[in-house]
Amino acid sequence: MVRSSSLELALKLARRGSGDNRDETHQNVAYGAAMPLLDTDRLGGMRAFVSVATRHSFVAAADELGLSASALSRRIAQLERALGCRLLQRTTRCVALTEVGALYLERCLDVLARADEADAAVSAFSSQPRGLLRVALPNLYGQLRVAPLLPEFMRRYPLLRLEVTMEDRYTDLVEQRIDVGVRIGDLRSGDYVARRLALNRRRLCASPDYLQRKGTPRTPADLRGHACLQFAPQMKEVPWVLLRGGRRTQVPVEPWLRVDNAEALRQAALGGCGITLLADFVMGADLEAGRLVEVLPAWRAADSWVWAVYPHARFLPMKTRVFVDFLSERLGDVTSPSSSPPRPRTSRRRAAATR
Repeated sequence: MVRSSSLELALKLARRGSGDNRDETHQNVAYGAAMPLLDTDRLGGMRAFVSVATRHSFVAAADELGLSASALSRRIAQLERALGCRLLQRTTRCVALTEVGALYLERCLDVLARADEADAAVSAFSSQPRGLLRVALPNLYGQLRVAPLLPEFMRRYPLLRLEVTMEDRYTDLVEQRIDVGVRIGDLRSGDYVARRLALNRRRLCASPDYLQRKGTPRTPADLRGHACLQFAPQMKEVPWVLLRGGRRTQVPVEPWLRVDNAEALRQAALGGCGITLLADFVMGADLEAGRLVEVLPAWRAADSWVWAVYPHARFLPMKTRVFVDFLSERLGDVTSPSSSPPRPRTSRRRAAATR
């Protein structure tokens, strides 16, 4: 819970920065013209409302907040009574925002972010990071690369509590209240800061059985006569771009198998289904053990990057800084590839949570 001094500072900042031209009714809804200065109970109500609104579920929000669904429902009802309006439409199947609820959500996100920023300014003087750190990781990379490091991090910072999600869908850091996310490849513009952690190298590979049956490609053009297995998170056909020295060639792919999960793709390659393009962190051990064989080793896919991303803030919370520093320290080589990636564009506008 935020201390009262931090809360008052956050509210002053929020009010000072809210010089828009919305009508008086909306202003009353957002801050409550007749309401007293927000106290910690009101701030807790805001956090509860944001959790329900972003998860579209009382059950999921109750799990996040450590409350029973009935207690959470009472807290939301108390908030709605204090505001004098309904924020959420509840049905047996879903929870949806009312028009005024959507406006209130926008303002709540701003106030809570400023309250967290106020706490971060104070915590910068603390010798030990503490509190809850929310982290969003890509599924397989999280399992294979980050999860093995978490015990060491938790021993190093025993006052921190971690809440980690592992999924491949795009996560809006601000709306989902994520402190740190890890992303691979090209970055969308959004309201975040990005820091490079490691290279993500990818290679063509296939099982020895497949190559014995179908033959080994000698040039990129030979791939057109082979069964290709493609990782496609958005289920779109994307050509394979291969590099050799200063040469660059683009291979159209008509995949025999297209899948949005790297582990499923690895299993298909191990089963002799065809040739695939996979990251080293997915199939490196299989190459070393001989279960997979590199195809066209003189050619390589363009390197991409693994990034740590976190929301813009005037004061970076210590808990965020130590986690990003830890990942940078432990995830390995960040030397520049032959072709340096572009810096991600950042924007003060919040990114839409779309896939």
